[in-house]
Order: sequence, then structure tokens, then C-alpha cells
Amino acid sequence: MRKGVIFNYINSNKKQFFLILIVFIIGIIGGVFFINHTSNSEFDVISLYIETLKNNIKNKENINKFSCLLEILKQNCTIIITIWLFGTTILGSFIIYVIVLYKGFSLGYTISALIASLGIKGGSIFVFSFLLPQNMILLPSIFILSERGLNVYSKIMKNNVNIKTELIRYFIIMLIVLLLSALASVIEIYLSTNLLMFFKKFI
Repeated sequence: MRKGVIFNYINSNKKQFFLILIVFIIGIIGGVFFINHTSNSEFDVISLYIETLKNNIKNKENINKFSCLLEILKQNCTIIITIWLFGTTILGSFIIYVIVLYKGFSLGYTISALIASLGIKGGSIFVFSFLLPQNMILLPSIFILSERGLNVYSKIMKNNVNIKTELIRYFIIMLIVLLLSALASVIEIYLSTNLLMFFKKFI
């Protein structure tokens, strides 16, 4: 039943989801392109940072998990609240697409940098253990909120809905996405880190 509801929801808003996905993919390609055209000196800095991060995680040194959790929560909440706020403004569509593009760019940049620095095997393990778990929750949540923002703005402009009701629904969805982002942040700090520790001997 739930799968049918989700499928119908996506199908009825497939145009917005398709555009969001395309913008996200363009961002990923941009991130990969940027890394592939980084100068040697800049890439050395990136590689040093990744190597330091990898060693710290392996040795469990210099990692304050609670502090990292707060920082990640702050970043995720900033993105989510920004999408929510701009979803009801005249600049809404543009800002939402820019944020989705940025998320794609960041992911493409990070994945490409990890693989380039650690090799295909080590980079892939890092990606699937440290990046994938939380993003399986966070990215769909951001996509849904982005789609709602685009949808709410469109309906408000057409003036064919109860604006108050739409804004309340949009606010509730934003709260749900915030909760999901909190869950994703906890997974990133406490699950993904442990997964990476489990696979550390292969990196």
C-alpha cells in the first residue's frame, strides 16, 4: 500500500522530480570534472586532507563525535531550512535548483577525490561505507522537500489553492525532513564511521 502511494506521488509529480534529478546529476558531473582538472598542487592538498581523515578515523584519534554530529546537523539543517524558506518566494525555483546542484557537485567532488586519492578499491570502500548510508536517507528527503517547494510556489502563483493549508503542509514536510536529516547525521557519525573501521584494512 505504501509503495503504491509513494509511486503514485512520484508519478504525479514526475516532471519536478525529473528536473531535480537532472540538476543533481549535472552537479555530480561538475564535481567530477572539477577534480579531474585540479592542478597538482591543489590535488596534493586534497590528498593530504583525505589521508589525514582516513588515518584519524582508523586510529580513532582527534575525533570528537558529538562535535562532528552538531556540525553536520548544522549543515543539513541550514540546507533544509533554506530550501523551505525560498520555496515560497519569487526566487524559490532558482535557489532550490542551485542547492540541489551544489549537493550534486559536493557528492561528485567528494567521490572523485576519494577514488583519485585512495584508488578505485580504497575509494569505493570509503564511499560505500562512509558516504552511502546517510545519503540514502538525506538525498531523497532533500529531493522531496525541493519538489514540494517548487510545487508550493507554482500553486501560490496560480492562486488556485488555499495558501494557508499549503504552507502548513509544506511546514510539516520540512519538519519531517529535518528529523530524517537528524537520523542521517547520527548514521554518518556513529554507523558510517564504524563501517569504515570494519573495512579499514582494505583501504
